[in-house]
Amino acid sequence: MTNLVKKEPQEGGKHQLHNVRFYTIKPRGITSLAYSKQSKCLALSRETPIIELWNMEYTPYLDRTIHLSSDVAVEALAWAGNRLFSVNLSGQLIEWDLVNLKPRYEHSPTGNSLWCLDINAAETELAVGSEEGHINILSIENDELTYKSLFNKQKGRVICLKYDKTGKKIVTGTEGCVRIWNVLKGNILHTMTLSAKDVTVWSLLFLSDNTIVAGDSAGLVTVWNADNATQIHCSRVLDKNVCALAVNEKEDRLVCSGMQPPLIRIFSKTQIKREESTSERWVKFLQRDAHKHYVKSLVVINGRIVSGGQDGILTITSSERMQAHLSQHAPFLKGSVASLSVSEKLLLLRYPNSLHLWRLGSVAPTPEEKKKRQWMQPVGHTEELLLENPPEKLLELNVNEKNFIQASAISPDAQWICYSTLKEVRLSRFKTEPPSVERLVDSFPADFQPASHIVFSKQGKLALLHPHNNHLSLFTVKEESVTFQNSIDLSEHCKGTISHLVISSQGEYLVVGTSDHIVAVWKLQGNQYKHLLNLPRHRAATTAVSMQEDHPKVVVAYANGRLVEYDLVKRRFTCETDEYLIPDTRHHCITGISLDARNPNIFLVNTENNLYVLERNQQAEQEDYVVNSKAKRLSKDNRASVSASSKGLIVKMELPRQVRSHLVHVSRLSSNELVNVSISTNNLLAPLPPPFQRKKFGAS
Repeated sequence: MTNLVKKEPQEGGKHQLHNVRFYTIKPRGITSLAYSKQSKCLALSRETPIIELWNMEYTPYLDRTIHLSSDVAVEALAWAGNRLFSVNLSGQLIEWDLVNLKPRYEHSPTGNSLWCLDINAAETELAVGSEEGHINILSIENDELTYKSLFNKQKGRVICLKYDKTGKKIVTGTEGCVRIWNVLKGNILHTMTLSAKDVTVWSLLFLSDNTIVAGDSAGLVTVWNADNATQIHCSRVLDKNVCALAVNEKEDRLVCSGMQPPLIRIFSKTQIKREESTSERWVKFLQRDAHKHYVKSLVVINGRIVSGGQDGILTITSSERMQAHLSQHAPFLKGSVASLSVSEKLLLLRYPNSLHLWRLGSVAPTPEEKKKRQWMQPVGHTEELLLENPPEKLLELNVNEKNFIQASAISPDAQWICYSTLKEVRLSRFKTEPPSVERLVDSFPADFQPASHIVFSKQGKLALLHPHNNHLSLFTVKEESVTFQNSIDLSEHCKGTISHLVISSQGEYLVVGTSDHIVAVWKLQGNQYKHLLNLPRHRAATTAVSMQEDHPKVVVAYANGRLVEYDLVKRRFTCETDEYLIPDTRHHCITGISLDARNPNIFLVNTENNLYVLERNQQAEQEDYVVNSKAKRLSKDNRASVSASSKGLIVKMELPRQVRSHLVHVSRLSSNELVNVSISTNNLLAPLPPPFQRKKFGAS
């Protein structure tokens, strides 16, 4: 570890870290990106039937996921304000309910496969292009989706289309040509042919200066004048297949990428003077080597280039020369992917269609002399230990490929394994010798329904969170039966999608975090949980929630890098940090918080890149960072005054980053043991075809 604060180690500060590197999921390629400036939300579709919603207001954070009922993946996405639309190759146009995460309106404009869609600047019309060459216009006014008109059929499929800024013209791309259409009459105004008949247009832009930019399968980017259909400029950008084009808000930066090579190339709009005439041309400006496999979609958000493609990694880089930072977000599953049985040291890993149960390795006994020498090492010293027993895979549970496992958990005593698909919940009894599972098939209570979160408490209770109505059901699991205890209606205080669920170690408190920035707390009174309070609502999204084991304190991390600790008894903040205390949180948000029961002043937090140790600043007086939640809310005005005097936490050390790996899960196994689950980028990309090999001058 890197020691950032020069202090002597405290008693019991030595930890063993189980570095789990055998968790690898298959890459799920990104097919489409769409950004809403109004809600600051990035919608992302993959090759699997799923839509991801990323909060981009501060540090990018996977906020919600929508699982499609059909097996057909989304082909294109578009926003109209806060309304999200998608099309797929089964011919469906769907508007999505982003609160309940299900279809709101479904429409089949032609009955054929739909390849593309776009929405006009006024957000009153929507155009879709089909396999048979049809272009349909639908009205989205008055919060509805109704049929409006049908254009004349063209030859060949409509692969891409774009509205102009006035909404009076549409440009479409197909094999061999680009066409400009009159929206009112539905007929063709101009047809522009490409370099060859077999060249296909993959991407289009219709700029405010009435120029059209097209990227095609020959690797060319061509610019046309939309008024008279004349070609202004044509240049070879890639060897083959310019799959994606994007432009910034000022329309002075053009970004393109594709297949061979998968580089992101940036062009700048520049005035060219020749004798007495002046014209504007797109001139090469920058290039980013961010992907090894082909890029399918691009979006420019406030100067940041967001890209995705075959590797499934969401990549964010800058379009400016002085800012070359590259951040990558691996295709993780939403929610917790790991569950621990502390008593038996078992690790349950969740995959999209399977569960893997592992027994963690054990360390060989350390001689007493070596133990004494270890305490003489400086703070942050690390070393590899010899394993007496290596990790062992005990069993694997598989489900049908059409069933997605959205949550799973193993009980603390390792006697029960519970997991939920989108359609049902399954509970199995686990036996260690020999490793085997026996599924309970007896009649379950009516409330034993699919759950987005599954928690086994130390008191032997099973909690299931039902996402369709935000109800939490509690059960008692015995040898041969499951008994329903009670149900808690969380929807009164949590209207949005619940993304975090924490039950205290003693079962006294229940903490819930939602997608609309609410953190609510319930307290056990008798046999029922009663709502206690809501934490002051923060303007940034909640990315991680945890509770102190022996103290009624909640620790919350936000997307802007802030970390706060709240005392539920005194109802006040006892600790907080400034925004982006950890520099890495500008690019990767805090996704996990692990607390030390022996030392409540230590906070272990992890991002996708690193694991950090934070320590409470004992030099700051208590009054300096205590805020009454009833009197002060974390709004823009008073938050500035709070953080100016608050120095609640300091970064003590960070674990050295593993090259080309992504942290998935960090949790505490015992008082001096941690479990770190990570994904290697090389293992993640191993199932894909070999990356494109590009010749580099002066390199072997």
